[in-house]
Amino acid sequence: MVRWLLLLVFTLAPLIGFEVYSHTRLRAEREAELGQEALRLLDLIQTEQQRIVDDIEHILATLAEADIAGPACQETMERLRQRLPSYLTLGFADRSGIVLCSTDRRTVGTGSADQPQVRQALSSGLFSVGEYVATEGPHHRVLPFALPYARGGGESGKEGGSGPAVVTALLDLDWLRQYQARKPLPPNVTVLLADRAGTVLVRVPDLQGIVGQPLPERLGLYLSGAETATALTEGLDGTPRVTAYSPPGANGSGLAIAVGIDRAAALRTVDVATLWSWFPFLLILLLTLTGTAWAIGRLTRQRETERSLLKAVLEHLRAGVVVAEAPTGRVILHNSAAERLIGQPLGRIDRIEDYPRPFTGGLVEASPELPLVRALRDGAVVRQEELRRDTPAGPITCLADAEPVRDPDGCITLAVVTLTDITERKAGEEALRRSETRFRELVENTPVMMWINRPDGGREYYNAAWRSYTGRSLEQGERWSYIHPADYPRLLDCRERGIAAGESYGFDVRMQRHDGVYRWHVCRINPMRQNDQIIAWVGTAVDVHDSRMAREAAEQADRSKSRFLAAASHDLRQPMQSMFFFAEALHSHVHSPRGRDALAMLERGMETLKGLLDSLLDVSQLDAGVIEPRIEDIPVKPLLDDIGSAYAPVAAAKGLDLQVVNHHDLTVRSDRNLLGRMVRNLVENAIRYTERGVIRLECHPLDGHAGIQVRDTGIGISGEQMSWIFEEFYQVGNPERDRNQGLGLGLAIVQKLSALLGHPVEVRSELGKGSVFRISVPLGDATESPAPVLPPRETERGRLAVLIDDDAIVLMGLRSIFQDWGYDTIVASSTEEALERLRAAGRRPDVMVADYRLREHKVGTEAILKIRELAGAPVPAVLLTGDSGPDVMQEAERHGIGVMFKPVTARLLQEALTRQTGTAA
Repeated sequence: MVRWLLLLVFTLAPLIGFEVYSHTRLRAEREAELGQEALRLLDLIQTEQQRIVDDIEHILATLAEADIAGPACQETMERLRQRLPSYLTLGFADRSGIVLCSTDRRTVGTGSADQPQVRQALSSGLFSVGEYVATEGPHHRVLPFALPYARGGGESGKEGGSGPAVVTALLDLDWLRQYQARKPLPPNVTVLLADRAGTVLVRVPDLQGIVGQPLPERLGLYLSGAETATALTEGLDGTPRVTAYSPPGANGSGLAIAVGIDRAAALRTVDVATLWSWFPFLLILLLTLTGTAWAIGRLTRQRETERSLLKAVLEHLRAGVVVAEAPTGRVILHNSAAERLIGQPLGRIDRIEDYPRPFTGGLVEASPELPLVRALRDGAVVRQEELRRDTPAGPITCLADAEPVRDPDGCITLAVVTLTDITERKAGEEALRRSETRFRELVENTPVMMWINRPDGGREYYNAAWRSYTGRSLEQGERWSYIHPADYPRLLDCRERGIAAGESYGFDVRMQRHDGVYRWHVCRINPMRQNDQIIAWVGTAVDVHDSRMAREAAEQADRSKSRFLAAASHDLRQPMQSMFFFAEALHSHVHSPRGRDALAMLERGMETLKGLLDSLLDVSQLDAGVIEPRIEDIPVKPLLDDIGSAYAPVAAAKGLDLQVVNHHDLTVRSDRNLLGRMVRNLVENAIRYTERGVIRLECHPLDGHAGIQVRDTGIGISGEQMSWIFEEFYQVGNPERDRNQGLGLGLAIVQKLSALLGHPVEVRSELGKGSVFRISVPLGDATESPAPVLPPRETERGRLAVLIDDDAIVLMGLRSIFQDWGYDTIVASSTEEALERLRAAGRRPDVMVADYRLREHKVGTEAILKIRELAGAPVPAVLLTGDSGPDVMQEAERHGIGVMFKPVTARLLQEALTRQTGTAA
């Protein structure tokens, strides 16, 4: 183990050395970078100082040329001070050095003749730079400049002249701080300025008590030398820094300038990075050494326990395992499961001849030798060979797999056999076979026709009930020959889709009985699954022929009822129509109060009868399916307001208060007329069954719908009556069938319109307290459609109306009404008669009214079209009919003809003519 550890350390030593070398080199490169960075910053500061000096020279030259010396000099300087930086002071001085005017008023009158830059400027006649000198304030240093000035109020060139001699400037060292404020130094960087004598002039950032003090001896190199250089020095604050410095002799400014960068702070990132690189390295090294030591120890222990662990694993296997060596056959490894299945101990077997022969065979007779023996001796590979051994407790069955193990030369060295106990599985298969037998017997003896198909749908078995009903066996005839030919394509399509989806499916078909009669059956086929796999399809067929025929008979009776209602409605409308027309005509002939009362009573009775007939017509139209709703966006408020206005007088006549509560401007998607009919029927129903109290017509938003509800305080509806109220002709509380209470069709019409429009109707009621009917209508876009505006009617005096009807009484009534309205009339009982009389009159008609059904199977539409052809214009026309079939509406709409269902009152006919006249216009 020690040798392994030494080898590992020897292997890792180069890596440790490389890490140390990399860190050292990285620090050296970083220090070199710090020196270059310090030189760059030093160059920036020197460049900025030189730029300021050049600017000062230009400013002084400009002032000298501008010749501003004189009485207004100080005033000019005051103005100029506002534009100069705070660290620069300008002034004019005479040859004796007395400052005459200055941007700093405190320097006026002071002497500067003793300053070397002034003397040098006067003697050389050139721009001169002095050295930093102290001024007012503690440790305050400025750099002076001078430029000779030979113009102005006197002969300045002569000794003692009164005119100015020089232009001066003072540069405060505060320029460096202002420069650092504009362009901040990098972190951990300092700037130091000292004069030739080594006195500290400024330090950035400030260090208290340093300015005005001499440089320490260790920083004397800042003052000597003639070139810019770098060095590692200890700063004024004692911090080691990589410093770039420029001695006074190198920059020509008389200053020592030094820029230092904190070495420790700058190298800290390198040290931290190195530390982080060393930490995982050392951690990995430690883990490697620990892991190696642990692995070596584990490997040693593993070798010692490997065989016992393997045997323990084999003991926990349910399958028997035997490993024998070749060629002797000695058992070197086995488990107790193998001994249990074989029935004999195996630990003492040393030769092939010692192997027992306990098995008698399974599905086939067993080989006289065990699979392990054949694998050892012959190199045979055995797969899933079934072996069975009889015991007092019952047979034990197992599956054997044996295979030889060969060395690289192909020689057999070992053989391995596994024995898997399948005794329980065999017992389960036997139980499944018995279960299938019982299931088959159950299916066979079930009185319902049943069959079983294979997973792919192929036929497998039909029970006795099926064979008895069809008179066929599984083998006889074509498989689908007993199915009615018309139903076969539908059956096949449903079957294919159900099998493809693996789901239950069903269909209704006509199946041929053994006597050749086809009868309707409901077939349902369901999958049988085992382990999520379909193993069979089980089908049933139930004879529903009698119930289906009964249902069709009931539907036929319902259709017959609707046809009867339509026919009865039509036959009743003809005499009713003539009664309406003649009642209207009587108005101009009845003058006595008693006669007018009798006429009013007659019209009221006819209105009641018309309402009954209209309800019959609605039912027949809805049953016939001729009503096509026109869905649009409808504002609810105008609709409810109109209904409330129309029925308020009716409610008031019974002493009821009809209230319209509609606080929401809702818009719904529906048919305006059909929805209005639903609401009107509910309002009429509420008025009819309410003796006192209030009827409220309300509208509220509800879950994306508008809830239009009619609430009354009427007699209410009991629970047992609730299921009958929507039936036709059913009325609550009207056993004597009082016709003043209607026919009991109002709610039936509401229910039919509800189904047609898809507007569910809900009812809540309490006996003796009232009822609430609510219609749920989908909301629409809030765009209000303008109500149609009918044009004002013109006077009919002198206008011609053509009236066609094969009923003489109705025709006479029509003529009387139109003559009372001021029309000239032409009446006819047929199309030919109307055309003949129009030709004789030589006039073009203004309006036409025609009955739909005329004699000899003619229709009024034909008469209207022929008269229009004769007139050469689309003459407005109204078609009167008692027929509720869809052909009338479709044909009239196609030709722009108005339709009114008999009986029609004079007022409604006049409104229809007004609409048609306006449309035609």
